[in-house]
Amino acid sequence: MNELGDIFTWLLLDPMINFLIILTNLLFSSFGLAIIAFTIFIRVVTFPLTMRQLRQTRAMQSLSPHIQEIQKKYSDPKRRQQEMMKAYREAGVNPLGCAGPFALQMPVLIALFVAVRITLPESPEALERLSGHLYDWNFVQQSVPLQTHFLGVDLRTPNLVFVVLVAASTFIQSKTTVTVATDERARTQQQMLTIMMPVMLAFFALNLPSGVSLYWVVSGIVSIVFNVAIYGVPQLKIEPLVKGPKSATSATVPEIVEAVPAKKEPQPAQRRESRTRSNGPSRPSRSKRKNRRRRS
Repeated sequence: MNELGDIFTWLLLDPMINFLIILTNLLFSSFGLAIIAFTIFIRVVTFPLTMRQLRQTRAMQSLSPHIQEIQKKYSDPKRRQQEMMKAYREAGVNPLGCAGPFALQMPVLIALFVAVRITLPESPEALERLSGHLYDWNFVQQSVPLQTHFLGVDLRTPNLVFVVLVAASTFIQSKTTVTVATDERARTQQQMLTIMMPVMLAFFALNLPSGVSLYWVVSGIVSIVFNVAIYGVPQLKIEPLVKGPKSATSATVPEIVEAVPAKKEPQPAQRRESRTRSNGPSRPSRSKRKNRRRRS
């Protein structure tokens, strides 16, 4: 476990901390501007993964009504699983496509979160801990301690304005995320999550440095921009800026229904032929029988 922690620190945490300090020097010694620039930089770099995750999530949610129909139709677990995988293949959806990009982004986002906290030392002990993460470069070593105020706010302590901004950005982010509720229970859960998530993050922000809250706010704003680019805003008639793959365009994911050929309506000649076959061999008409009697 310690080895994993050392790898995390060496590969992600230390480079982020030193990069934040370098950005602070470049951006007029403002650590607040450095947090904003670095958060945007990280989110832009991971945008391809984010876009893939959003597309796969949207496709999975759009396909969920058909998956529910399969679950109700087939009682055999093996057959049910086969039909579900068939539906995923025909829709061009990978069930693991949502988790993969998210799993790759999580270590980066966690490292950024921890880096912001460590780079804002609240005590001499915290400042000493920060020095253990710095590279042996003079311009980095001489930059510590950093200027901790941004727009009149001490980034080392909680701030009520930033707490409100965290809740607002999280709420707007959840409203711009497209979800497909398949039943009343799912809709209720989504509505509760839309309210509970901003409240929960605001509660966390009350006990964290304002620098971390600033990171959350900027990250939320970037996520809102991504959501609008992928989903658009139907309420405001804003179309998506980034078109999805064919399998995930149109109304949602193409409906996966078994192709049953339409039964063709028989033509009149076919109807007479079928009646003749069903009634046995054809009999001569009455006029033909009279002509034969006259000739005889």
